[in-house]
Amino acid sequence: MTSIRAVAIALRLAWPHWLMPWRSPLLRWRLETYGIADASGRLLHADEIAPGDFFRFLRLRSRAVWRFLRWAASL
Repeated sequence: MTSIRAVAIALRLAWPHWLMPWRSPLLRWRLETYGIADASGRLLHADEIAPGDFFRFLRLRSRAVWRFLRWAASL
């Protein structure tokens, strides 16, 4: 049940950008505060986050993302 709620929260955070979540201002801001970096290691501003950076972050930090979503689902 928690996994379903976690996915629902992920979709709600990406709203209305479900198909292109890297365009969501909330998610870009959240990734910026987390310290997302590009391939060379330079920290990115929220406006500079590209789809590749977004998916690289999800791949590299998937445990942290799921931990955050499970925490948000428990609220």
